[in-house]
Amino acid sequence: MLRFWTITFLATLISVPALAASKNQEYREADAGCLVYSVGTIKIGMNFTFPYNRTATLNNQSVKDWNGKIEPKVGGAFYLKIKNPDFTGTETGHVVIRCLPPGQYEVGSFSFSGFVPGIGGYNWSPAKPFSLPFNIKSGQATYIGSFMRAPSLGTSLQPTLGAAGFFVVTDRSERDLPIATGRIPAGMKVTTEVTDVSVFNSPALRVNEP
Repeated sequence: MLRFWTITFLATLISVPALAASKNQEYREADAGCLVYSVGTIKIGMNFTFPYNRTATLNNQSVKDWNGKIEPKVGGAFYLKIKNPDFTGTETGHVVIRCLPPGQYEVGSFSFSGFVPGIGGYNWSPAKPFSLPFNIKSGQATYIGSFMRAPSLGTSLQPTLGAAGFFVVTDRSERDLPIATGRIPAGMKVTTEVTDVSVFNSPALRVNEP
């Protein structure tokens, strides 16, 4: 049963190798802005990466000149768990603040890895791209939401996703921004730019649990 649903998920939702994760970078110039988000897992520890890029134009061509990644801090030899979380409960994770140069950015994919008995290790990302755009402005902060991965086994999504899990990407500003306040410069304006992922009609990208 596990193999069947895993193969179904890989065949219908994800079919290309995962994007190589790029190293998060800190921008320390005077015109920096702040990216704010939360990242973690629901119920059990699960790894994943949402890469983001600054989109710019050079010689009339679009280029991606500044990279980072949204991923949980998980560890453990036999059981993954969130390390030193900022918040706990059904969702457990961290609030992250990243200094970036001003500009337009987007999250355009996700990737995750794992091991399926009888099949082996895998590392995948979605075949169909999507875009979660956001803007970074000098001297301001932009909150882009909460990124959580949850298990699909035992939910209504199991027939579609098997054991791969799904993502809840939504606005948790009431929880996250009070935590972020003590980590960004005093008086910095915070703008919320959270994309409604339900418009992508993907069982793997949700605004709430099923």
